[in-house]
Amino acid sequence: MSAPLNNDEAARLAQAQAQAVSGKGPAFLPDFKSSTVGTMGIELELMVLDRLTYDLFPAAPDILRILDQHDKPWVHTPEITTSMLEVATSILQSYGEASEQLEHIRSTVQRAAFEVGASVSGGGAHPFQRWNEQRIFPKERYFESERKYGYLAKLFTVFGMHVHIGAGTADEAVRLCAWLTQRAPLFIALSANSVCWQGEVSGFCSSRSNVVGAFPMSGIQPHEFRSWQDFRDYFERLAGFGIVNSIKDFYWDVRPKPEYGTIELRVLDTPLRPEYAAALACYARELCLEFADQPGRWPSNGSRELYTWNRFNAARDGVDASWIDPETAVSLPVAEVIRDDLERLGRRSTDPDFAKARAVIEALMKDGGQAGLLRRHLAGGGGMNDLARVASEIFEARQPAHS
Repeated sequence: MSAPLNNDEAARLAQAQAQAVSGKGPAFLPDFKSSTVGTMGIELELMVLDRLTYDLFPAAPDILRILDQHDKPWVHTPEITTSMLEVATSILQSYGEASEQLEHIRSTVQRAAFEVGASVSGGGAHPFQRWNEQRIFPKERYFESERKYGYLAKLFTVFGMHVHIGAGTADEAVRLCAWLTQRAPLFIALSANSVCWQGEVSGFCSSRSNVVGAFPMSGIQPHEFRSWQDFRDYFERLAGFGIVNSIKDFYWDVRPKPEYGTIELRVLDTPLRPEYAAALACYARELCLEFADQPGRWPSNGSRELYTWNRFNAARDGVDASWIDPETAVSLPVAEVIRDDLERLGRRSTDPDFAKARAVIEALMKDGGQAGLLRRHLAGGGGMNDLARVASEIFEARQPAHS
């Protein structure tokens, strides 16, 4: 472990990172921070809705100002458009900690939104918003994204959940990324709840999952990587072409996050209930702990085509999808793979509340998952406004005491 940074050096590195992210400084990749394997953090991108129409509502700046007045263990930040806000937990160790803190986040943000005439909601994509009506949040990083990506910046008004898992070392982060990437489509399937897109029924359980593919650095970590130096060399080569300037230019489904010492799973639709978010994060954490206990072992099959096919099936069919195991080439129902994982992980987990997380995931998968619930609402005659209202009411409801 390197010696701790003094305040001046830490400030210099933070400034270099900020300038790189905003496009106003040279490309910068921070050193990988040491961390504890298996710690986790959860980020949720939330919808801000008009409480009367349930359309997206550009009130995130007002809500963020109210949240600034709260003393709390979690953080809140703007997102790329003004109808979005992001919340992120502190470092967590268990399902119980995650569930408790996410409930505190939910209740606090809900109260702040109420003060400005808004509601908040989970969900991966708003059912009827129009991308061209969205406003870029007034922050240089987001203005730079709009200059770089054009209309894609506003089109990216979609809402995801990111899970950070402590990797220990830089080289181990690259290895854990490779393993967790193989199972990332399972998390797309489990979290899928964006059945509509721009006012139309999409035919997908997760329409959100298709949006990120338009960005030039989307996809997955190259299979040939075997060390942090491989990643650093790759970054420097792309930076030399002017393709990337910071780690945030990588829109991979699973990517290293060096300044936190984590790997980051980025594929999930924001769940409709905070308890779902806690349970899914714990599933990812337990997988990483299992991979960490197999030092030196790497996936044998890095086929991008196979990954893309698994990803497509998960986004289209949700928990009813099939998944081809890259290691065995056997096609299995997603729900069967997840149940097998949870049973196996349950036997080795030291999280005293992992059984609760398993029960939540089992309940989540019933009747087509979250996507199935929303589709039944549409089939029963509910309109797009009703769909947004129902999703918001589910998210804003106080979580049951047993979660």
